[in-house]
Amino acid sequence: MNKYLNAACPVCNQPFHENEDIVVCPECGTPHHRACYHSIGHCALQDRHGTGYVWEETPPKKEEKESHQEFSPSEEPSIPCPRCGHPNPEDGLFCRSCGWRLHQNPNEQPPNPFTTASFGGGAYSAVNNDPYAGLGPDDELDGVKVKDLSHFVGNNSAYFMNHFLRMKNTGRPLSFNFPALFFGWQYFLYRKMYGWAILIYALQFVLGIPSAICLYQDMAVAYGLMSDYTSWFNIMLMVAQFTSIATSVLSMASCVLCNKLYYNHCIKKIKKLGSRQYVSDQEFRNVLTQKGRTNLFIIALLMMIYVGCCMLMLTYLMV
Repeated sequence: MNKYLNAACPVCNQPFHENEDIVVCPECGTPHHRACYHSIGHCALQDRHGTGYVWEETPPKKEEKESHQEFSPSEEPSIPCPRCGHPNPEDGLFCRSCGWRLHQNPNEQPPNPFTTASFGGGAYSAVNNDPYAGLGPDDELDGVKVKDLSHFVGNNSAYFMNHFLRMKNTGRPLSFNFPALFFGWQYFLYRKMYGWAILIYALQFVLGIPSAICLYQDMAVAYGLMSDYTSWFNIMLMVAQFTSIATSVLSMASCVLCNKLYYNHCIKKIKKLGSRQYVSDQEFRNVLTQKGRTNLFIIALLMMIYVGCCMLMLTYLMV
């Protein structure tokens, strides 16, 4: 126990005392209060795992730290994040690494697991609905200012910005996007990723042809348009089963890659728009609003066309 006296827990930033209940990360050796470790469910320094980092005893010089009030020009005062331990400016509101509120009670309950996603590695929580994910408005992600990226995204920017930051920090592109799973190409169209929407629709259309042929023969036989099934119906039925599995795989791929594809789309579009000349910053923001955000009109229009086509097809089959 003496080894950890005066060392600080990376979650609550409080020093350890004699007879406290402490757990140690089995990978890097970092000590935590047991309650703090269980509150986040993993080592607070897990982003350093795999880099060879090993915790070493470095007792803080409390008296020197309290008496030293001035900082050298090259040293910026910082406070550690109560959740991940990442250093942040003293006047910051949110952690630049994980988006956690910096000045909240360290004993506060962790986020609801149903609003937390950890797929692809690293915990994520869209806390406090911060549209900048704990970053400053003039900070940059891949050469694009955070405020411009958030403005371009528009609806649900807190969710996307937190995912963008997590992907940038961890280098892992996979994360769940359930609207993309359930709506597929329509969701890509809604987010103005027209190229990806057309590609996914084309793939789903081709994969759906065998099932459509089988369905047509079923209905034709049922309504007396055909006396019996064709000789190759069983083969087509088997092909339809394989294409149905391929369609499911395509839907899952759209789900786990959507956020990464959307991030690349946003960065590319904003850089392209930013290369033009504008009279004022407001004009640039108006262009971001026009070219970014969402397109609900085209979704409604296509759904009306789709319903109309289905009704015409049913009318034809009933004749």
